[in-house]
Formats: sequence, structure tokens, C-alpha cells
Amino acid sequence: MRLVEVQGRDRALCLLYGLSAVIGFAIMGTMAVVFVVQNADAGFFGVIENFLRDATSNLATQFVYADLVLVWAALAAYMIVEGRRHGIRHVWAYIVGAPLIALIVTYGLFMLVRQLKIAAARDTGEPADTAHPLRPATAQAAP
Repeated sequence: MRLVEVQGRDRALCLLYGLSAVIGFAIMGTMAVVFVVQNADAGFFGVIENFLRDATSNLATQFVYADLVLVWAALAAYMIVEGRRHGIRHVWAYIVGAPLIALIVTYGLFMLVRQLKIAAARDTGEPADTAHPLRPATAQAAP
């Protein structure tokens, strides 16, 4: 289902998720570019080393970084379960993309795709939220 075909609450949620991904990409992308420019003289691996050093240099940054990693792990589990429940393909890309782009971007995109799947299932009369969470939607037996 395409976003232009989605109506009502589903459309509002899709717009919210899409907007969070776009705003997150703009903010986090800008911050990443500034960091890379400031550390460009260190080379590719030096930029990564400087980032990891800065991200873990004191207790405050360690707290924020550890919290982010734990949230990423919890959301990865959620995305796997929901991805299987709603038949979302390539869930691994959302999980792997989080530390490469930003968690807000990949999670927002995942939630957008999830809501489109829910809206499509609702329009076809399929039960969207009653599927077994650990079995892919395409492998379920017909009622």
C-alpha cells in the first residue's frame, strides 16, 4: 500500500513516523558532517576512533552511549518480532542501519513501513495484529 492511499489514523501515524525519520536524518546528518569535518585530518579510521573515544570519554557520555546501545538492542528485538508478524522484509537493514545512519531514522522508517502493512491488512480484511509474532506472515496456515 502506498502512503497516498492511506487514510485517517493510519495516515497520521505514517506522517508522524516519516517526519521523525526526516527530521532525525537532518539533525543527525548535520551533526555527523560537522564531526567528520572537524576530524577530517585524522583519516577515515581516525574519525571512527575519535568518535568512539568522545562517545565514551566520561561517565555522562558512557551513560548516554550505553543507554542508546541498550535501546537499539531492545528495538531490534521489537522490529524482528513485528517484522515477522506483519511480513516486513529486510528487517536486518533497519537494525544494521541504526548505528550507520541514526536510530531515529531507521526506527522511524521501520514504523512507517509497519503502519503501511497494518493499513493494507485492514483494507483487505486480514487480521493484522493477531498473527503469531515469531512466524512470518507468509508462512501462516489459512483459517
